[in-house]
Amino acid sequence: MQQAPKQFEAARGWPYFAALFVIAILAFWPSYFSPGLGTSSVYTHIHAATAALWMCMLIVQPWLIRTYRFDLHRTVGLASYVLVPMVLISMLLLANFRIRSATEANYPIQTYLLYLQISLAVLFAFSFALAMIYRRNADLHARFMVCTALTLIDPVFARLFFSIIPDAVQYHQWMTNGLTDLILVILIFAERRSKTGRWVFPVMLVIFVAAQLPALLWLTNWPIWRSFAQWFKAIPLT
Repeated sequence: MQQAPKQFEAARGWPYFAALFVIAILAFWPSYFSPGLGTSSVYTHIHAATAALWMCMLIVQPWLIRTYRFDLHRTVGLASYVLVPMVLISMLLLANFRIRSATEANYPIQTYLLYLQISLAVLFAFSFALAMIYRRNADLHARFMVCTALTLIDPVFARLFFSIIPDAVQYHQWMTNGLTDLILVILIFAERRSKTGRWVFPVMLVIFVAAQLPALLWLTNWPIWRSFAQWFKAIPLT
């Protein structure tokens, strides 16, 4: 019988992905489930469905490794080549729909949210691409797949924090980004004695922080990003 990778067993991480899935349902309940699915746009439904499928894959794949079902793990993994483009397309369509639907009053916040959506899409695509490049290296592959899950922290916990402390909206981004970075720091510390692949999380921490800074520092108000937002809004995707 084949043996599961030992240097970095992300196969043990499936309960954490499952917990994140449950938290996501709770976080989106007030704004998505509770009002009724008919109140949301078709682009929201497409994004919700593809994101949910990705979270399910994050749960199933490590569990398959954990139960030594390697062939099935590879077969399910092939579906990611279809699912990931769908996730990215759904993110872009939803971002385009929201900024094209923005009123003059909420347009500034929509340009800010557009940056969050685009930056998370880039981080997600980048992490997945590296996971596939290193798919034959279990240690590196597993770490980069974990990083795809970390792109879900901000959209999930931002809504959760808002439902708990709605009067502190200006701090939510710091809280969600801080949580994401803290998880990376914990992972770096947890595998400090690993002999292979431990460079991944430090490098990804730097990349995540670099992607977070424009939003945290409100650089989305700069003319260059406003020009991009206007260009993106003009594209008739939705």
